[in-house]
This record gives sequence, structure tokens and C-alpha cells, in this order.
Amino acid sequence: MSPEKSFLFLFLSSFSILHAIAQRDSAIVQKTNEQTLEFYGDAFLTSNAIKNDFIVTYYRGKFLDNELKKNSSEHLSRSNRLGGASKIGFTYSYHSLQGNNKAVFSFSFYDRQNLDVRFSDDLFRTVFYGNKSFVGETAHLGNCRFNFLHYQQFRFGWKWTGDARHGSYGFAFSLLSGEQNTFIKADKANLYTSPDGQFIDLALAMQVQQTDTAHKNYFAQNGMGLSTDFFYELPYIIWRKKGKITFEVNDFGFIRWNSNSTTHSVDSSYHYEGVNVNNILNTSTGAIPKWNTDSIINKNSLSESKQYTTNLPFYFNVRTRTWYGKQFSFEKGISFLFNSSAKPYYFLKLHFSTRKQKAEFAYTLGYGGYGKFNSGVEARVDFSKHYSLCIADNYLFSSVNPQMANGMGVYLKLVRRF
Repeated sequence: MSPEKSFLFLFLSSFSILHAIAQRDSAIVQKTNEQTLEFYGDAFLTSNAIKNDFIVTYYRGKFLDNELKKNSSEHLSRSNRLGGASKIGFTYSYHSLQGNNKAVFSFSFYDRQNLDVRFSDDLFRTVFYGNKSFVGETAHLGNCRFNFLHYQQFRFGWKWTGDARHGSYGFAFSLLSGEQNTFIKADKANLYTSPDGQFIDLALAMQVQQTDTAHKNYFAQNGMGLSTDFFYELPYIIWRKKGKITFEVNDFGFIRWNSNSTTHSVDSSYHYEGVNVNNILNTSTGAIPKWNTDSIINKNSLSESKQYTTNLPFYFNVRTRTWYGKQFSFEKGISFLFNSSAKPYYFLKLHFSTRKQKAEFAYTLGYGGYGKFNSGVEARVDFSKHYSLCIADNYLFSSVNPQMANGMGVYLKLVRRF
């Protein structure tokens, strides 16, 4: 082939190659949407007094020896907290790439459980040690609260992404299918044991609400409710460092339980002769007598089947995150859990990302909530073009030293991009 023909062949071939590249790039640009599927699991249980070894032993139904009881009772105060939650499910997200600032739509399904407990030191000692230590004294068992919620959540959300001047924002509403609820509130519960142990007097003001105990299977739908979430994220620059502040409300809503639910109210005084309780959880000895009209003074109680409403525990969060370069950022914030016994939760978080942003790691310090101090680690790894894995443990070494730890929990999220 002559040099002229060879040059012409290469020239025409280069056009074909460029055309193929242009078609490939055009196909990328013309992608019309992005979709993701997330599988999510999050659970925690913590207390400001009760230790992990006590909680695990009690949950498994094993014997609670005196060492376990002592290890927790030594850290009791007049008002103690224990709480936890679990959230398991998935989220599907769809983002249209046609047009400017199209909303990201998401649908989620979660199975939710919440536990909220507040109790006095006297109540703990009476339940697990009996009333011998209160001979000639009054044990103050009141100011007690127990609330357990189990429901399914169908969530529909929309999110708009902002820019350097305008913040991102979004909102969601959820349909709730209530499965189970037990609520106990004792404003007054004073237990007096006579010096000779011949009688006890109990002054009790308490309300108990409970859903249908005969209908407790998954998706039992003993109630229906609604909830909403919303957030606003505002960018800022301080000392030439970029950052953002986020305001967020989650799970603001209610569940209305059906008429098969029971409400029991008591405001009465009781007198028992010859009662000595070693352990309220062990009633096989028959130490606790049957209630009868002779042992009730100023009886005022009511039990009826009717509907009632539960306001969900909901979060209000405020947090800031400031970047120091492309790889380091510092986050701090405060979280309030309303309709619960939890205290405000304060946290600090240090983030580190790899250069190509394929992985991110964080270390967390926190104080408050249902517990005291906690520390943990988080990690996110993009292990292929389409998959990401997020994992977090906010209670480091809880399994290593359960005699000293006050909390346990884990967070997992697997993301599949389409």
C-alpha cells in the first residue's frame, strides 16, 4: 500500500474510532435516571445504670446471681433509664436526571420496635431483692414508666439537593400499622413494710394500657397511624472552611389503637397481712396473696376496653459538619428524643475519607440519651461500582467487658446502585 493510501486509511479509521467514542459518551450523558436499593438494620439497647451482663442474662431467662445484681445496683440513682430501638427494612430510591433539580423519590418499609423504661432504685431493689431491706421504711416505687411499641412503617419520601448557596431539603410521610403496645405509668407507688414484718401497705396510682393480647402476630394491625419526617441542610463557610448545618425531625406522629385494647386505671390503697417478698419475679412460693376486698382500702379502679392513642417517640436533631480539606471533616451535634425518658444526646464525630472517596471512616464520642458516655466507629466502603457497605458500632468493647458496659448496638446498610 502506498504512503498516500496508508495515510488516508488511518485518517478515515480515526473518524470511525472518534464516532464510536462519541456514541459511548452520548449514551452516558443520556442516562435518564439513577436508582438505589438499600437494605438496612439498626438496633441498640442502653442504660445509665444497668450493665450489659445483667441485661443479657435476664433476656436469656438465666439465673440472676447476687454478683450480677450488685454490679448494676451499685450504679443506681433515684431516677434510672433504660431504652432501645430496632429498625429493619429496605429503601428504594429513584432519581430522574432529566430537568433541573429533580426530586429524589424513595419508598421504605421498616419493622420498628421501641422500648422506654424509667424506674427508681427502690423499685429495682424491691423487684430483685425483695422488701426485707425496707423493714420499717417506705419504698418509693413510683415515678415509673414502661412503654413498648412494635409497628410496621410504610414511608414515602422526597428530597431536593441544593448547591453552594441553597440548602438541600426533604420531607416524608409514613403509614403505620400498629402491632403491639404495652404502656405502664405509675405516678405513685409507695410500699411500707412494718418493723415486725407482719404487714405491708401499698398506696398505688397507676395506669396500664395494652393492645389485644390475643392478636399479636406479625402485621396484626391492632392500630393505625401516621408519621412525618423532614430536614433542611444549610451550607456555610467559616474561616475559609466549608461546612453545613442540618436540622432534622424524624418519626413525628401517632398510632391509634383499636377498641380491643384495654385501659386499666388504679388509685387505691392496699393492706396485706404477713407478706414478705424475697423476689417479686419468683411468685412460685405463693408469697403474694390474691387481691380481695378485705385487703383493699379506698378502692378506686377502672378497667375497660376502648381505643387509645400513643404519640411516637420522635427525634429533633441539630448537627454541623465542617471540612478541613477533602479528606478530613469534623461533626458535632445534639439530639432530643421527645415522648421518652431519654436525656439530650451530645456527640462529636471525626471523619476521614480516602483520596478517591471510595471509603470513609469515623470515630464517635457521645454522652446522654438513655446512657452515659459512649464511643464508637463507623465505616463505609464502596467495594465495587454498584455496591456499598456501611457498618457502625457505637458501643466499643461492650462485648469484651460486659460487666462495665452500659450499652450495645450495631448498624448495617448495604446499598445497590443501578
